[in-house]
Amino acid sequence: MFTQSAKIAAAIAIVVSSVIVSVGMVTASPTSSPTSYGYDISFPQCGGNLPTGVGFGIVGVNYGHPFSTNPCLTTELQWGQSTLSGQTNFYTNTDNPGPANSAHWPSNQQTPKICFGANTAVCAYDYGWNAAQQSFASAVAAEAATGSASATSAATTAHWWLDVETGNAWQSIETNYGPTATSFANDQAEVQGELAYFASVGVTWVGIYATGLQWRTIMGPNTGTAFATVPAWMPGYATIAAAQAACVGPSFIGGRVAMIQYPLNGLDGDYDCGLLSTPTTATASVVTSATFTNQLAVYADPVPVTYVQVVGSPSLLVSPTGLVSTSGALPAGTYVASGTTTDTMGNTGTFSFTLVVGIITQNPPTTGLVSIATSASYAGQLVVSGSNGSTTFTKTSGAPSLLVSPTGLVTTIGTLPAGKYTLSGTTLDTSGDNGTFSFALTVGSILQSGATFATLTSDKTATFSHQFVVTGASGQVTYVQSVGSPSLLVSPTGLVTTSGVLPAGSYVVRGTTSDATGDRGKFFFNVRVSASTTTTTTLPVTGTTTTTTTVPTIVLPVAYRVVGHAVAGATVPLSITGLGFFGRPRVTSHPGTTAVVTKDTGKLLMLKVTVKPRSRNGIFTFTIALSNGKFCKVRYVQRPGTVVR
Repeated sequence: MFTQSAKIAAAIAIVVSSVIVSVGMVTASPTSSPTSYGYDISFPQCGGNLPTGVGFGIVGVNYGHPFSTNPCLTTELQWGQSTLSGQTNFYTNTDNPGPANSAHWPSNQQTPKICFGANTAVCAYDYGWNAAQQSFASAVAAEAATGSASATSAATTAHWWLDVETGNAWQSIETNYGPTATSFANDQAEVQGELAYFASVGVTWVGIYATGLQWRTIMGPNTGTAFATVPAWMPGYATIAAAQAACVGPSFIGGRVAMIQYPLNGLDGDYDCGLLSTPTTATASVVTSATFTNQLAVYADPVPVTYVQVVGSPSLLVSPTGLVSTSGALPAGTYVASGTTTDTMGNTGTFSFTLVVGIITQNPPTTGLVSIATSASYAGQLVVSGSNGSTTFTKTSGAPSLLVSPTGLVTTIGTLPAGKYTLSGTTLDTSGDNGTFSFALTVGSILQSGATFATLTSDKTATFSHQFVVTGASGQVTYVQSVGSPSLLVSPTGLVTTSGVLPAGSYVVRGTTSDATGDRGKFFFNVRVSASTTTTTTLPVTGTTTTTTTVPTIVLPVAYRVVGHAVAGATVPLSITGLGFFGRPRVTSHPGTTAVVTKDTGKLLMLKVTVKPRSRNGIFTFTIALSNGKFCKVRYVQRPGTVVR
């Protein structure tokens, strides 16, 4: 659906091959069912062999634009009825070309709004209403042609999607209208008219398909809460893992993400997110379990939800509104309540809530850092949650030079040599709650803190300086540079300067740190320089000249470095530092290497990188692509090594 040309190419490939696409069902996650996985098809797949063993199907009603009908709608509907769910969903193309570009523009319409043909929001609303009416009639006719006992009822109970894409005509992108406030209002009115028609004939489930960029381009930069209750279907995800991860988050219209599209077997694969409930876990003391309560909620769904408990009673009870409570005091153990959710729009999902009773959980800090010189006087307090009353800490294993008091105070025995010291033990309170703890103390390591990169233009480099900051040291720290000279220079006190004006490029400095007591560490800094341009203008009257320096803006996103390295035949965590990563970035590399983004702060991407076995080692490139079409690249290293999972 993402582009008609892509669909046509996929359809041609299927027809030419004359081989039935037999789809192995995607392995469902523990919270997914086989009916969570499906495909969407339309007229580009006419005459092609369609996949079997599919959880659900979504069929395009139109021939690529409103007021048209997919010539294979009936046969593709029959394919959809053969899926595991047995119900076909529909999508309908939308547009708003305006009166200058459409023979279907209303000219003398009295309902649902009065329109005499002007280019107004009310006429755009009627245009959308009429387009939806034609699409619904086509679906009813197809249902009847397949032998449905109640064609209208079948079309009404189906899930419908409005396909909103820049590939069709919209006033906001038409040359004779353009992206004005009026065009945005008219385009929004067209979609509202379609939604209103489907509601008028009893369709209770209608969602919107679009990317965030296309939606904002057509509807304007901010639609507020106008569509926030409408489920969203979002394309642009490379794998099923990325699709499942994208379910957790608000959509481009502010509401619930209901469906994710991703490529599968040369077609558009789809993953049904279902309703997602939070929270999923909680803890309670044995004593407080009798009065425990917690309120479940469906993520990013603004309409009321009904909860039906299937598993977990009588220990845990879930009310129809999602309030979790207990049947009384519970012994130490783990209790799980699960069931189904349904909102007033007909969206469904599952919930699972785990209550851990009587378990004392350790909270940060679980690690410490200290200089050799101050290690003899080190003291750190362990912290726990989930207990009731005072907690007793008992050490069971670890370094003899680390001690833990009954109250959880960690201390050392004398001055410790550089190294890492660990301990572990058990916790117990007066109510019978228990747990475990662990702690690691690093001695003699100097850690760099603060900024690790800077961006500036070439004309600013001659006066650039940066002061390193570290933790874990005792007294004066000495810096010894090993990489980066002569462009970047590091003084013994950690001041970074340049040797003068630097041309555009990326400059890296590295080295080691030490103090008088024997603590050691490393430092790193990256300076990214962009060119500055100077233009000279001669004034026509006076003959004088003016010089203007234009400082270009650094184009985002920018990736500076990769922390960690890839390993053949293994999955390892890596991170990429940079700027401008917001917007659901996708990271790709050469074939055989898959990168999944697990966290995005805008300045840091956390990845899980999987490399096929026996892949050659060397230096490769990650390409980071944002949903707005921008991208950047960064080099990384793949080398052999033992990976601890």
